[in-house]
Amino acid sequence: MKIIFAYTLIIYLHLITASISTEIKILYKINDSVITNYDISEEVNYLVSLNRNLNQLNDKQLFSNAEKSLIREIIKKDEIDKFYEINYEEEINSENINRIVTNFREKIGYKSNQEFQDFLKVKNIEINELKKKFIIEQFWNQLIFDKYRNLVKIDSDKIQSVLEKLIKDKSEILTFNLSEIVFFEKNREAIKNKSEEIIASIESIGFKDTAVIYSISESSKLGGEIGWVNQNQISKKIFQDIKDLDIGDFSKPIITTGGIIFLKVNDKKKTSTQIDKDKEMKRLIAFEKNRILNEYSIIYYKEIENKAYVEKF
Repeated sequence: MKIIFAYTLIIYLHLITASISTEIKILYKINDSVITNYDISEEVNYLVSLNRNLNQLNDKQLFSNAEKSLIREIIKKDEIDKFYEINYEEEINSENINRIVTNFREKIGYKSNQEFQDFLKVKNIEINELKKKFIIEQFWNQLIFDKYRNLVKIDSDKIQSVLEKLIKDKSEILTFNLSEIVFFEKNREAIKNKSEEIIASIESIGFKDTAVIYSISESSKLGGEIGWVNQNQISKKIFQDIKDLDIGDFSKPIITTGGIIFLKVNDKKKTSTQIDKDKEMKRLIAFEKNRILNEYSIIYYKEIENKAYVEKF
């Protein structure tokens, strides 16, 4: 009888322990929203499933990254809801969002919608929840554009002058495949400490995983990947900091108006200037506008983040 009782007690204690471990707890209050341990578990699954770089991170790093991702998403959503009346159900089925999802699907290696949806089903990710994340980013970018477009000043004459000189001299230009880590600190000592922390992390776990953990840029979700840019698309200061780097090396921290940046050279090559001048001008101007707006995006987010009500339980 004692054996039966003891066995029953063990089972009971096991069930109680399992119940406690799966208990939903509020971890954060962000403005009028809350983040629970279940929300973070779901975000970890979402981030890991859609970014293979995260597989190298330990549980603590994954949890921290999911926390930051959800906090950033809620703060952005609260801000865009102040300016736009968004019908999320309509936006989910819009051509624009479907096009964004298609581009994302192809970027992570899935050739068809069905193949991608089957993958999401296996990972227990709702396609509409994924689309909502893209909707928030789309309207955030729209907000930044609406707020700052009149402040974006492009020196077209300067861009054209540099381009014409390269074409006239028949020079070859350097083209880089870059990844970035962007962070934001207010004073010299904080920048120095954070830079040392990031460098130590890069040396320990690599640039991609460090970008996922530390970078505040949206590129962090893809391990900081920017892609190919040529020397005409970056400032002289940045070009001077990366032009002599070997493939696989990363720059010292570069201070810009939009934050502090580490850049890694994944690959580089020389490109002929035998190009369509008008087409290249349009591309360079568009790139410069996006660069400036991205800097404003980082600055504006830090402003509203500092004003947001964030309580940790």
